[in-house]
Amino acid sequence: MEFLKQNWLNTSTQIAVTSNTSLASNLFIRDKFRQYYSNGFADDNTSSSITITFDSTTPVSRIGLVDMNFKEFYMFYNGATANSFPILTADTTTISYTGNADLNKYFRFNTIQCTSVTLVAKKTITANQEKLLGLFVLSDLQVELEKIPSANNYKPKLVPKQIVHTLSDGGTRVHTIRKKWDTAFTLNYVSPTQRDSLADLHDSDVPFNFVPFGTATGWDAILFETVWVGPFEFFEYSDNAAASGYSGKIALKETPT
Repeated sequence: MEFLKQNWLNTSTQIAVTSNTSLASNLFIRDKFRQYYSNGFADDNTSSSITITFDSTTPVSRIGLVDMNFKEFYMFYNGATANSFPILTADTTTISYTGNADLNKYFRFNTIQCTSVTLVAKKTITANQEKLLGLFVLSDLQVELEKIPSANNYKPKLVPKQIVHTLSDGGTRVHTIRKKWDTAFTLNYVSPTQRDSLADLHDSDVPFNFVPFGTATGWDAILFETVWVGPFEFFEYSDNAAASGYSGKIALKETPT
C-alpha cells in the first residue's frame, strides 16, 4: 500500500497531444465516463503521443495509466527517446510494450528528475481504433506501508452521491451524481519511523494519492486523490512493551473531481 504525492499532471496547459486538444484535460480527471481519445489516428500504422511538460524539474517515481486501449506503446522522459523508465517488479524492465493486453498499469521505479514525460501509443488492443486513455497519473512516492493491514481491518467502499426520489405510486428513482472512494483501515505494530512518516502525511493538510495494490499486470485501477479525515491515532502502543510499536486508524475520503 502506497501514499503518493499529488498528481503532477493537474492542468491542461502542461499537455501537448497530437490531436483532440479539447479533451486533454480528461487525462487528470478520475471519471471513467470522460476519457481522452485521439482523432484521426484509428490506424495501427500511426502513432499518437501525449507529452506532459513541467514548470520545473519534478521528481517522478510512480506512473498510473487507467482505462487505456494500448497494445503497443512506450514512454520516455526529458524529450529523449533513449530515456526509458527502468521499472521495478513489473512484467518488463522498461515502459515499452508491443503486445500489451492490460487496460490498467501501475509502474514503480526509483525517483527520476523530469522536465517532461512523453507517452507514445501506436497499436491498440482491438486493431485500428483511436487511442484512449482515461487517467494519467505522474507522481512520487510519499509513504509506503511497512505492513499491509489484515482483510478484516481494510474497509474500502465506493460510495455513490445520490438523489433519491420517492414517487406518488410509492416507487423510487435514483439519480447518481458521482461515486467516491471511502476507505478506512487499522494498522498495528507500526514502527516509530513509519509513525513519524504517517504523522507528516496527516499534518500536511494537502491531498495525496492512495494506491492500495498497484501492479503492472492485472491491476484493479484503484488509485484516487484523497484526504485523511479525523484524528491522528498512532500514539497508542500495540502491546504492553513500548518497543512493539503503535496502533491507529487511517480514514480516507476521495477529493472532488
